[in-house]
Order: sequence, then structure tokens, then C-alpha cells
Amino acid sequence: MKTLVVFALFVCAVAAVSHKLTKRFGVPIEAEIGCASDGGNATFVADPSDCAVFYYCDHSWPRISFCPTGTIWSQSDRHNGRCERPERAYNDACGFTYNAPRGEGGDIPKSGACDVYCPGTYEECIGYTEICDGFQQCKDGSDERGCAAPCNPDDCKLPDCRCSGTDIPGGLLPSEIPQIVLLTFEGAARIEDYQHLYLQIFNKIGRDRRRVPRTNANGCPLGATFFDINQFTEFVVLQGLYTQGVEIASLSLSHQSPASYWRDAPQHVWQAEIADHRSTMQSLARINPADVKGMRAPYLQLGGNMQFAMLKDEGFQWDNSWPTQQMNPPMWPYTLDYRSTQECVVPPCPTAAFPGVWEVPMVDYLDTNNTVCASVDNCYFPENKEEALELLRSNFDRHYQSNRAPFPIHVRPRWFYEAQYNLEALQEFIDDMIGKEDVWFTTISQAIEWIRNPTRSSRAADTFNCDFLRSREPVCDHPRFCAYYNVTMPPNSAEHPGDRYFHTCADICPAHYPYLGVPLGQ
Repeated sequence: MKTLVVFALFVCAVAAVSHKLTKRFGVPIEAEIGCASDGGNATFVADPSDCAVFYYCDHSWPRISFCPTGTIWSQSDRHNGRCERPERAYNDACGFTYNAPRGEGGDIPKSGACDVYCPGTYEECIGYTEICDGFQQCKDGSDERGCAAPCNPDDCKLPDCRCSGTDIPGGLLPSEIPQIVLLTFEGAARIEDYQHLYLQIFNKIGRDRRRVPRTNANGCPLGATFFDINQFTEFVVLQGLYTQGVEIASLSLSHQSPASYWRDAPQHVWQAEIADHRSTMQSLARINPADVKGMRAPYLQLGGNMQFAMLKDEGFQWDNSWPTQQMNPPMWPYTLDYRSTQECVVPPCPTAAFPGVWEVPMVDYLDTNNTVCASVDNCYFPENKEEALELLRSNFDRHYQSNRAPFPIHVRPRWFYEAQYNLEALQEFIDDMIGKEDVWFTTISQAIEWIRNPTRSSRAADTFNCDFLRSREPVCDHPRFCAYYNVTMPPNSAEHPGDRYFHTCADICPAHYPYLGVPLGQ
């Protein structure tokens, strides 16, 4: 009997050794070994069984993360790791290889995606990236009609037209021009953010322990752009930012999810979400609608030609929704009179011509883990103030020491609330920058005006003046309180209603909470 027990234990032991252990504690053994301090201490490790899954190393232990839909985790000698489109991805760990599909003739590349039906027949289905790509995918050729023509600099000239690219406007040298910094915020204009963040960013403590404004070299307030979401906005806060020189732009009335709502939205929906938002701002925050010149798409989900046709028809000047990995040197803002050369990271991107509409590219950062991110709070989270400063300074230097394209600081309040040292880092960075004679914090609209009529740094004080502040109405002494109960618009519903409150300098409270379809609460 004893012999049988020993034999059984031996068989079990052999079986355990012969069966390859692939996961432990829910993660692949390869990821555990790769992240271990004695195994190379990698930053990222690919998942061997799922090409869209990767692990980032947190104190020598792998934590799972997922690539956006339609992308592949790519890790090669060219970069430390990032999520890439399949045609650009390399992932040997999971055995991924990209085989470009071919058309019926065998010579026309096809993405294999089914995003939209051919405009002429509505029978064939093609991918967004196959529209206006130079290849006829639809049998009737309708996918190659109405496309913007390639840009010829001889035909497209400032002040009203500019080709996409990295060249400096006006043919000036980098050392001759100001370095523009675009500080932007997005979200609802909330009282707590104004008190705990914006007041501290736009002001500093003086010698008498009182707040004094941070200013550009000409004494004007720091320029910044705020992308407002109507839901949960305090209109006195929005008006307060506006009267202090912050440019107000639209991030939509509803900010609905999912992102596909914006991807597939027809032009009239973009009009109701963005153009009608100006009416709400005018009525409840005393903002001149002519000053609301631009927008950013929610979740950075572009709406293709429908979005930009709305911008053109409604008299908007610019968009700031389009991320780009072109960072060395970075891209300058350009108009959509002709075909853009900017890569389409989040399709659908515009393919038709929209004369006079400017695109301000969201130039990606390279974070401290050598991966790209479109906004500061989406970068690898700094572990201390020094890392946060390094993130800002290293990306600034890439602009300042190359073609001096506008340097973006796109950030949301959550970045500061998760760590106080991030706020301290931004304050120190701003103070360092405004100490330079050739660095200017401007609004997006001011940056475009400089690009339209480029001048040398010595004239920047006149270009970036703040005379416009005289016409802006200050916040009233006794704002009106408006309350709305049992509202059912998202994120609430008929089953789970909620309440909305705001203060406004308007003469009366709207009858209903301002929302999609009822921007004035009528």
C-alpha cells in the first residue's frame, strides 16, 4: 500500500512538471518575470495570449491594461511600447502579424473594416480610412468624390490659408519668434475647481500674503482656454473665468456617452450640441457668442465631415480635437482648405475641404515611460513633483528647441486632485516660463491670430494684448440661485432622477434645466 501511495505522488509530480504553468495569481508568468526586479525590471510586458492586452510594471508586479478597440499592443526596438493601429503594430510575444487585405484585383489595399456604406450605393461597406485614400474601393468610385485636394503652398497663403505641416509661419527662424504656450482645461465650470485650482494657477501669493495675478511680460493675464460642459456648470464661475481673460470654448451641452454617439452624429446633432451651447453661455454667463470661436469633441472622438461642416456653417473658427503623434518637430495649426497630412488617430477625420476652418493639433506628449499621451492627465502618473516637472519641461523643450510650434498643456482637474504636487509642479513651471522674454501663455484664438500675421518676439507684447477685457461684463454682486429637481437627462434617467443647481447673473431662472434641444431652458 505504501508503495502505491509513493507511486501516485510521483505520477502527480511528473504531471505537474510536464504541464506548463502559464499564469499565476491571474497574470502570465512571462509578465511576472519581466516585471521582477531581478528579471530585467521592464516597464511594459505583452500578454502572450491576447494582442490587445499588456501589463505595466508597478513596484515589480504586473498590472493589466487594455488597448483601445481596434488597436494592438506594439513593442519593438523602435519604442518601449504603445497601442498602435494593426498596420503599424509589432508584437512577437502574442505572434501577431499584419496581413494587409487586398481588393478583388489583388492590388488595392483594403482595411477589412466595415465602418460606413459606400455613399453612392449604400450596399458595399468600407473603413473610415479608405475614404479619400487615393484608392477606389466602392464600385462607383463614390468613396473618392468630394475629397479635399492636396495642398500647394503657392495657392494656400496666410492670413487665410495654411497647409498642414511643421514649417514656421512667415518663414521666420525659431530664434525670432515667440514660444506660444496653450494652457487648456475642460469639464464643467465648478466652484470647487475655481477656488482650489484656477485661482492658484492664475495667481500667486505676493509678499504681503495676498494673491497677485501671474502675467505675461506685457502685464496681461495668462492666456488660457476653457472647454465647457454645460452639465453641472456654475455659470457665475464660467463668467468669472471669462472676465479674467480666459477664452471659453464648447465641449458640448450633453457630453453624452458612448463615444460612438459623436462618431456617428449627423450635422444637426453637432449643431445642437455645440452651436446651441453658445446661446446658453450668452444667456446665463454673459459671454459674447462671437467670442466662442472653437470647440473640442467629447472624448476626442472626431465626427468627420459632419462635425467640420457644422463648424463652417455656424461660423466657428477652429477645432482642437485631433491628436497627433507628429512631435519631432511638432505640427503647427493649419486650415482645412486642402487635404490634411495629419495622421487620423481617432477616425472619422475630415476628408472634404472646409475653407477658413483651423485645426489646432493636439500634439502628443512623450511621458516619463516613453509612451505617448494626448493630455497631461493621460500620461504616466508622476510619482512626485520632480517627475511632474520633468514631464512638462522635457516636452516643452522639444517645441522650444525645434520649430517652436505652440506647446500644449491640456489638463483636467483630476490630475491635481490625485496629487497636490502636480499643482505645485505646474505653478513652478509657469513661473519659470513667464520669466523668459520669448514665452507667452495665450488663448487658442490669440495663437491663431499670431499665425495669421506672424511677427518677431519683439512685437509679441502688442500682438498678445488684453484690450478685449474692457468689454467683458464682471460677475454680479448677487447671483440668482436656480434649482431643478427630478431631472432625467443623462447621467440620470427616469428610473434614477437627479437634481441640478447653478448660480447666474441672468435676470430670471430658465423654466427648465438647459439641455440638448432646450439650450435656453424654454
